[in-house]
Amino acid sequence: MKVCLTLICCFFLSLQDGSAAPVYSGTEGGDVTVQCSFSLSRQKKVFCKNQCKEEDILIETTNNRAQSGRYSMEYKEGSLNGGDLFVTITQLTKSDSGRYWCRLGTSRSSYKDLEIIVTDALLDGNRVKKLNKRTGGTVTVECSFTSTGTWKFFCKNQCKTRDDILIETGADTRQRGRYSIIYITGSEGGGGFLFVTITQLTTSDSGRYRCRQGRTFSSSSHRDFEIFVSDGEFLLN
Repeated sequence: MKVCLTLICCFFLSLQDGSAAPVYSGTEGGDVTVQCSFSLSRQKKVFCKNQCKEEDILIETTNNRAQSGRYSMEYKEGSLNGGDLFVTITQLTKSDSGRYWCRLGTSRSSYKDLEIIVTDALLDGNRVKKLNKRTGGTVTVECSFTSTGTWKFFCKNQCKTRDDILIETGADTRQRGRYSIIYITGSEGGGGFLFVTITQLTTSDSGRYRCRQGRTFSSSSHRDFEIFVSDGEFLLN
């Protein structure tokens, strides 16, 4: 089971420019802590989003600790040169998903990039998660598996007929219309994590869904969730 509370949840994903960057996930309304390790020490520490231009800077400091709104930063010196920069984002929203950078000083070589994915739910067992969503919105669910698998499926209903399958692929990323998946193998081959997304939700998207890895059916090879899409407001999710 993958714990994503005070522990760091980190995977690696090949980004669009070909570079491999760590990927962190957190559920909407929760927190996420990321770690950037450096071999050199610098006085100034910066955490930013997108292209790390001046307007992209979220928090910066010359101290070892700092906080700015939902962002907090702590720098820990290593036993030799360098150290680790830990950044926490609280009260996550879907807009927090994206690419980020840690930076020490101003040198380009001191940049470390990473990706954050904010989900509606983490599924790591057989319990069926129920989600209330509004029309026009987006839903993203993370399905955690204890083993790895080559083939990935995202289905409506139970994946038992061809009509149920929304995406079937042996690749780690795939998009088909409003449906998309990202698959990440855990560190040292320790399981896999399948992120499934539906955009531009309509009331007809209401129903039960399944994410599955591998071609065989077993209780450990799939995770189920239900979506109820409405035009109205929800008091509880």
